[in-house]
Amino acid sequence: MACAHAIVLCISTGSAALASQPAQESAERAKLESKPCLLAPVGDFVRNSIVSPEHPFELVSGRDPNGWTFSIAPYLWAGALDGTVGIGRAPEMQVNAKANKLLQNLNWGVAAFGEVRKGRWGLLADGYYADLSASQDLGGVFYKSGSLSLQQAFASLALACRIIDDRRGFLDVYAGARYNYLGSQVSLDVNPAGIEGFSNALGERMALRVKQVVAKALAGRADEILKDIANGDRRLREALRGRISGHRFDASREAIKRLIKAEAAAQLDPSAANLAAAEAAKGDLKKTLAADIGKALPRRYSLSQWWVDPITGLRAQVNFTRWLYLTTQADVGGFGAGSQITWNAMAALGVNFTRNVFGELGYRYMYVDYSRNSLLYEMNTFGLIGSIGVKF
Repeated sequence: MACAHAIVLCISTGSAALASQPAQESAERAKLESKPCLLAPVGDFVRNSIVSPEHPFELVSGRDPNGWTFSIAPYLWAGALDGTVGIGRAPEMQVNAKANKLLQNLNWGVAAFGEVRKGRWGLLADGYYADLSASQDLGGVFYKSGSLSLQQAFASLALACRIIDDRRGFLDVYAGARYNYLGSQVSLDVNPAGIEGFSNALGERMALRVKQVVAKALAGRADEILKDIANGDRRLREALRGRISGHRFDASREAIKRLIKAEAAAQLDPSAANLAAAEAAKGDLKKTLAADIGKALPRRYSLSQWWVDPITGLRAQVNFTRWLYLTTQADVGGFGAGSQITWNAMAALGVNFTRNVFGELGYRYMYVDYSRNSLLYEMNTFGLIGSIGVKF
């Protein structure tokens, strides 16, 4: 009987021990779960704002954020220009125009943002066109002034994916392409005084070279002398960027032949008449060079070109209240496919005037570095930007 009681006691004790194990595990699990986790807020944010937001961002207040929404906003960009424009072999023109001067030189323009969205996915569009004209004092040897006319346009289209979605704001990543167009016309006014001064100096050099050789040895080499001087003169090459070398110099060739003969006669018989004839031939050469250079100088260039840049960027919005918000956008592109590099950045303060009407005022900066097919366009455009739009 005692043995039976002992067996029962052992079984009861073992059962109690087994029963206490799950209770201990539950207590330990509860104790671990009660400890604060540093990553808990991050997990809650990812779950509630990214994976399945409880209150997704509403483009139009009160509408289903997973439905179709649209917005369009014409805008005015009072941007200043700072950069360089070069067309063909015309002298490069430095552009440095403030916003107020640019608006004075603006013939006409149009610009607008657009967006189509459904749920997390959206299509972003941006179009801009401006017709500008300006003049500049070149201050060079051959040109005294020039006027530049620019027709500048771009249109971008990008697919956007919303990676953060919350009633307090959003973050989009987007990728697409930007079409660029540039039409340019350059009109140049030559500098007669500069041409004359340069021709006089060049004529003196030619005359000095003629004196250094025997007339008979030079008689058949007049063309070679002129070519050597034109090709070897650094100032001439730099000023005309190689254009003068390709000019025929027909009148100057004849003038230098006359100078060679007159100089040869003066060296053989240095009489007053021969010396005067040689001096007259040198003066005639200077005038003829000035006329030839004037004919060789281009006075007008015209070029139109388009290219496409791939772009990728981010766009974000932070809502301070239901009617006041901050929006930002930035992208980079080109990568040698069109432009060498281009980037665009904007930040603006926005106001929801009504459920469907909004306005934004901010600052925008765009840089384009393009150099291909006889066109150099390296330009910074920056300034205030304002828009009024509707969403529905």
